[in-house]
Amino acid sequence: MKVKPRHLVVIYFRQMKYAIYDFDGTLLQAQTVPFILSQWEKSGLVSSLYKKTKRAIQLKYVMYRLKIFGLKREAFRAWAMIQVGSLFSSISLNELTKFLDALYQSSLPKLHKKVLKQIKLDKQAGFTTILLSGNYDMFLERYRIHGFDYIIGTSLFNEDGRQRKTIEIVISEKKPTEILRVFPTIRWEQTKAYADSIYDLPLLSLVKEPICVTPDGRLKKHAQIHNWKVIN
Repeated sequence: MKVKPRHLVVIYFRQMKYAIYDFDGTLLQAQTVPFILSQWEKSGLVSSLYKKTKRAIQLKYVMYRLKIFGLKREAFRAWAMIQVGSLFSSISLNELTKFLDALYQSSLPKLHKKVLKQIKLDKQAGFTTILLSGNYDMFLERYRIHGFDYIIGTSLFNEDGRQRKTIEIVISEKKPTEILRVFPTIRWEQTKAYADSIYDLPLLSLVKEPICVTPDGRLKKHAQIHNWKVIN
């Protein structure tokens, strides 16, 4: 029997199921900025700029922990990632590629085994898998091999290889906006998301199936109240 065109449209949208994964604290069981800084030092790429950047980040972190000037966690994280971007821009593309390759290899023992298994299960169930993070896309691309169909992160360089004048870190409210930019026809009722932080609520609250991975205290409490699934 011939299928009418309108039925084809319905079938197409039913197939478009999305599983969105956060990176820091979800797939990677570590906070990226201190992890990058420690690996940078081990790599021998220590310079006056690195020392200055590390001191600035440490000072800002103390200000955040002491709640000086009302500095919030996501604002600190965004600022810190921009500082990391300045380090990346201070070396040649060849040096950066080698560093990111080594950084990826060092991260493998820190990947959440249950999350890696879940990516495979989602793929088998027909989900399109997305890695969504404020981290730099040129680093995140190395994780595509673990089963991700799309990588969405922060862009540090333009297509011509020059550093962007304005760097927009993809965090909090910007995550749903970025998903809609890349997937304008996405249906949240056919989407699931995995994240670890209360700051991921803007995304988790939109999807049909929010899943909290090793959640922070505030997100864990929210998950208990709303009966959300938790992976530890």
